[in-house]
Amino acid sequence: MPSSGLSGKKVSLKTRIHVEWNTWASLALVAALLEGSVIGIVIKNGFQGLVSDGWLNVSVAIATGAPFFANLLSFYWVSLSLGRSKARLVSNLAILFCISGLFMSVTPFTSLGLVIFLLIYITSRMLWSGILTIRSNIWRANYPRHIRGKVTAKLATLAAIIMSVTSIIAGWLLDWQFSYFRILFAIFAILSLWGAVQYRLLAVRHQQKEIERENKAEKKVSLKRMINLLKNNKAFAHYMLAMFLLGMGNLMFMAPLIIYFNEQTELLQLEQILLTTAIPLALIPIFVAWWARLLDRSHIFAFRSIHSWVFVVSLSLFATAQIVNFPHLFYLASFIYGFALAGGIIGWNLGHNDFVKQGNLDSKENPMDYMAIHVSLTGLRGLIAPVVGVSLYQWLESLSATSGRYALLLPLCLTMIGALLFVRFNRLHR
Repeated sequence: MPSSGLSGKKVSLKTRIHVEWNTWASLALVAALLEGSVIGIVIKNGFQGLVSDGWLNVSVAIATGAPFFANLLSFYWVSLSLGRSKARLVSNLAILFCISGLFMSVTPFTSLGLVIFLLIYITSRMLWSGILTIRSNIWRANYPRHIRGKVTAKLATLAAIIMSVTSIIAGWLLDWQFSYFRILFAIFAILSLWGAVQYRLLAVRHQQKEIERENKAEKKVSLKRMINLLKNNKAFAHYMLAMFLLGMGNLMFMAPLIIYFNEQTELLQLEQILLTTAIPLALIPIFVAWWARLLDRSHIFAFRSIHSWVFVVSLSLFATAQIVNFPHLFYLASFIYGFALAGGIIGWNLGHNDFVKQGNLDSKENPMDYMAIHVSLTGLRGLIAPVVGVSLYQWLESLSATSGRYALLLPLCLTMIGALLFVRFNRLHR
């Protein structure tokens, strides 16, 4: 399937995927260390005793929410990308993302160091939000609808394997010699720079035509414009509503879970990383192709009406394991969470495209506007959900010791409501 890049040369689909493969495999090294759950565990253990328990738990909530509330900048990234080479811009953001990881490796363990550590981490996640927002446009241009899920699945599989192995190494180092995580951060950040630079070589189909269209079109990306898009596209508005509730539950449970592990169990840091990061990521390669085939042959509403219930089952098991104090059940919950996460990666990256009018090169619609709304609402719930989850946990603990184990019931209820809405909207729009 030949295509034309900015240079005008014919570039095959295989060549484009090869560049993607190199980039995301390399970036997965530092991305694994900058996962919210991994950083939350580093903060909870590395800064213990240096600040108050309340501030430490809030910091964990901020860390687990940062990968999501950083997406509030998606409007800015859409505006910045208009009229520019998308691949080059993603490459620049990825380079800065790697440098952020390098800076985090030298941050001291002090009360001020915690503030600096969080600020650098939030900055890194803001950069990553730009990468994801702009990358969505590239994938839409380069890969037709009928193979987009398959291509995304292959890239997600590669990244997940590398991230899972990397997180296991990080967990082992944290238990063996905590301070060695600095060396790991520095080495992997430097190695990932190669992949960041590689993305500049990616050819994007119809890019010159797209740039010319963007230069002629209205560049202002405003809240009013986004609201009008939701008013004019009821199906997409319904999708965002269901996603918001489903996502609120999913983003609310991780921070109180990490705090519970640390305060009320004897789990090693390696075990905590296995349950929150390594196991779910390791299962993505196993299940992502199945979810990709489902999405390639069905609308995102039909996909989510099935997929969302896997999250419900996972959170049910996590909540039950906490309430009855049965640690082994956490592993089954983590396994099912990984199954759900595999579908979540496919749906999150591609689902909004099902609401964009086809042939958008000749229309005023920009798929990045849809992605901007999707990503921004993810950012909003990322700003709210972890803090609510931790606040609920701490309030329950203040009522009586160990009552924090019931904190996961709220995110479970929100996730279930979101799943029910997906079933309803699938029937409504079918």
